[in-house]
Amino acid sequence: MNKKYYIIVIFLVLTISMSGCGGVGIVTPDINDIVGDAYLCENLLKGFYNALSNQNFSQALTYCKSGGATFKLVNSRWDLALQYPTFYTNYQVYDVFDFKYVGQYLHLLHDFSYTIHSIYGDTFLVPQTTYYNNSLMLFEKVNGEWKMS
Repeated sequence: MNKKYYIIVIFLVLTISMSGCGGVGIVTPDINDIVGDAYLCENLLKGFYNALSNQNFSQALTYCKSGGATFKLVNSRWDLALQYPTFYTNYQVYDVFDFKYVGQYLHLLHDFSYTIHSIYGDTFLVPQTTYYNNSLMLFEKVNGEWKMS
């Protein structure tokens, strides 16, 4: 009877210990993947702000995931441009850093500013520059392409 319990206990221990060998775990991306994706996403970010500065809102939308936060941001900027056609905004990206994967996203931080101008050269309220440091941007692969979430 003792031998029977001994075999059952051994069987249960082996079963439990082998259940962790299913191959599911944390996959560490290759450093070359991070560098390549980081370079690509940094250029996408700069192109995005360049399109906003040129008031090319349809181009800026091509950098965004449909329905995402940046998609909504571009549409709100487009609405403002239509409401106030005498004002325009220039964006400047100073630094892009801290690239890492967070789940399905590529996370990066960036420092940027924007300056509001008037086509008439008004100096009462504009130009007005606002600075942002450590701003988060998430990129997600949509149909094999990196898009801003």
